[in-house]
Amino acid sequence: MTLTNVWGDPLVDLKTSRVEALSDGVFAIAMTILVLNISVPTAETVSADRLPDALRQVAPQVIVYIISFVNLGVLWVGHHNQYHFIVRADRWFLWINVLYLLLISFMPLATALLGHYPLHRVALVVYGTNLIAATLVLALHWHYATAGGRLVRSQLPPRVIGLAHRRILGSAGAYTIALGLSLMVPVLSLALFLAVPLFNVLPFTLDRHFRAESNMNVADPRRRSRE
Repeated sequence: MTLTNVWGDPLVDLKTSRVEALSDGVFAIAMTILVLNISVPTAETVSADRLPDALRQVAPQVIVYIISFVNLGVLWVGHHNQYHFIVRADRWFLWINVLYLLLISFMPLATALLGHYPLHRVALVVYGTNLIAATLVLALHWHYATAGGRLVRSQLPPRVIGLAHRRILGSAGAYTIALGLSLMVPVLSLALFLAVPLFNVLPFTLDRHFRAESNMNVADPRRRSRE
């Protein structure tokens, strides 16, 4: 049977190595730029005796930097983990990745805005919308790759596909709640933007599948090459 993409065109297998390399590069740059957006006091603008006060003013930017770095870390881990199962690509899949990376590269701008206005509704809405959009595109990335086994290796259990979907969409739902809170209780909204990625750091059911499969690959190194 010939596999096709969502538009019915025949699937042309492309390697994923360059997709992963580009993605890692964009994430590395975005995560580095985050810290460059922090306004560091200088001797020309702040005298030595006022340095403690100046650092206190920078504190909100540092807090937002930490929140964004962890969020980007979770988005990178989610993308990276999907390539444990995705073994090929096609033209439309490449453009889904480009859209995802566009949203990732926008995060430093949203972070800088929120760092200067940490409790302002507009800044929180811009930041939350960016996170929600990136998370939803990550879900689209997984859906496109797994629909009908289009781009994943064989014998991927439906349960694994569903677990990953629920994890990603659950995060998007939590970010949407945080976005709603930004209109009423901005402090809680900011706290939830940090709580969601910290929750995702914890291992969950899908990690047991990774461990079980790793153990089988160690026991039979030829298994991966047969898939």
